[in-house]
Amino acid sequence: MKPLFKFYLKAFLLKGIPFGLIMTAFDYVDGEGFNLWKLLFHALFFGIALVTIHKNKLKKHGVQEFTDDNLGVRQTKAIKTKLGRNELISKLKADPTVADLKMVETENGVSLKTGITMKSFGEDIKIELISESESDFEYQISSSPKIKTTIIDYGKNLENINRIERMITNMA
Repeated sequence: MKPLFKFYLKAFLLKGIPFGLIMTAFDYVDGEGFNLWKLLFHALFFGIALVTIHKNKLKKHGVQEFTDDNLGVRQTKAIKTKLGRNELISKLKADPTVADLKMVETENGVSLKTGITMKSFGEDIKIELISESESDFEYQISSSPKIKTTIIDYGKNLENINRIERMITNMA
């Protein structure tokens, strides 16, 4: 089964059907009664709309081909840079968008936590050193939602990774 089809099906089952049932309950309370076709329409429309918005946001952030990994909300990317751990942390603290985040320095890198916004309930971002040589360092950046049951993030975690990658690789 293709990853995009599986994702549409997952959204239909986990988001669309509950939405359809809630809308049907409102209709029932309003005196309209139960209508199976209306329930299915609400469920299909809501599930399709959510995934389509999510898919378009991912495309905007550079995803060309959809896989099970990049459709999900937990995003990971390895990058190489000349910045050591202390230089990396200094650069993160100097960046205005990252300076507002809660930052905790770890043995191998840094952990960032975002707050609640209109787009999400917050994300956990980790930057860990995975290898180093004399002048090159390789870091793994991962971003995931604070709420583990999140299945659609509209590309927010990929956006976090891309923003940090641009900041780290921009040596100017």
